Amino acid sequence: MGGAMKYIVELETGVWLAPWDGDPGRTTVKENAKRFDERLDALRAGEDAWKYRPFQWWKIREVEE
Repeated sequence: MGGAMKYIVELETGVWLAPWDGDPGRTTVKENAKRFDERLDALRAGEDAWKYRPFQWWKIREVEE
């Protein structure tokens, strides 16, 4: 049985929004990416990250918790 779905933000290929401080905080380890319960919260976090550093693209990904 699968767990609850969470959302993470991929800022660029292999780079994920992290739960620590930065401009924005980033990690190359997907398992360390900040998890969001709601897709809308992930969307807002991606938009906020883009304000500080305009990544060429960013996407919201679903992950199983």
